[in-house]
Amino acid sequence: MIAALERPARASAGMPPDRPGPARPRLVGQRSSAADRQRAAAGEGSAAPRVLLVDDEPSMRLLCTVNLRLVGFEVVEAEDGRRALEVARRERFDLILLDVMLPDIGGHDVARRLAAEDGTRDVPVVFLSARASSADKRLGFELGAVDYITKPFDPIVLGEQVEEILGRVARGEADEYRREQLAQLEG
Repeated sequence: MIAALERPARASAGMPPDRPGPARPRLVGQRSSAADRQRAAAGEGSAAPRVLLVDDEPSMRLLCTVNLRLVGFEVVEAEDGRRALEVARRERFDLILLDVMLPDIGGHDVARRLAAEDGTRDVPVVFLSARASSADKRLGFELGAVDYITKPFDPIVLGEQVEEILGRVARGEADEYRREQLAQLEG
């Protein structure tokens, strides 16, 4: 009876009735719930691409998390560079959305450290920043970013942008795109 009542609600929310919904976000260091562990043990939700979202502004994390979840991403949040490095070393991610201006270790330094470590160097990094000058973007791409999204941005299309970026990475086009962006910034 309960399952029958859930189906219409899930369908009206745009989710298929027989698939679990997107994983709920958690902050770095927050323990997963028993339900999260049960889903993981059953292999549910393991296909959702995982994004590490690093931003010191809670409202920005919430905005990004909600919109990424709407398209099916699992989101883990970190509020500073130190925590981002800790969790990136401990867990696997498909992509890291990284703010440039963080209160402890800046985003550029976080990207440098991630690129220097075997376990994290292959994780694509996308800078998400209010620093929008050509010099800032150039530095981001020179540090190996696969894209650079400037604030303010349209949060409704963030999920689509991340899907497009991951597609580019999967097709092996990330380096070519980076070179094209650097060439545009130079010219």
